Amino acid sequence: MHRELTNLLPLERRRALRRDYILRLGVIAALFVSALFFIAAALLLPTYVFLTGSFKVKETHLANIESTLSSVSQKTISDRLAALSDHAATLIAITNTPFASVVIREVLAIPRPGITLSGFVYTPAARGRPGVVTVSGTAATRDTLRNYQLALEGASFALSADLPVSAYAKDTAISFTITVTLAP
Repeated sequence: MHRELTNLLPLERRRALRRDYILRLGVIAALFVSALFFIAAALLLPTYVFLTGSFKVKETHLANIESTLSSVSQKTISDRLAALSDHAATLIAITNTPFASVVIREVLAIPRPGITLSGFVYTPAARGRPGVVTVSGTAATRDTLRNYQLALEGASFALSADLPVSAYAKDTAISFTITVTLAP
């Protein structure tokens, strides 16, 4: 037996049924597309609300900044600029100042037989004043202390090495403090 079903409807009726089927399918597809559109619009609504609120906050912040800038006088701006220039000059001066470790290393490089060093105080150059290193310690004799002072004065990094005369009061185990003025 043949499994093909026979359609007994006339050809015009079959075309009408096919048109109805295609029309129903088109309506369902249109409803599906419009439902997708409305769902997408509903899902975009929170993003829109967030962006609108963010835009309003940024607008008020900008208005606040503009009002602050317009209320600041020209003198205040020039005062701030002068302070910033002073800070920049200070930073440049700091970069040109030698490190304390470099200066102490140079002091320690000088031979010092019979001298025991116990402390250093470094004051960098500032506002036209030269840098100063204060060296303290103990010398075995007056001669070793005098030789060490002369060695410090003769160093390339020093302008002078000042030792108080009172340091020579003792013959041995002399505590001393020498102030070395650094060359620029």
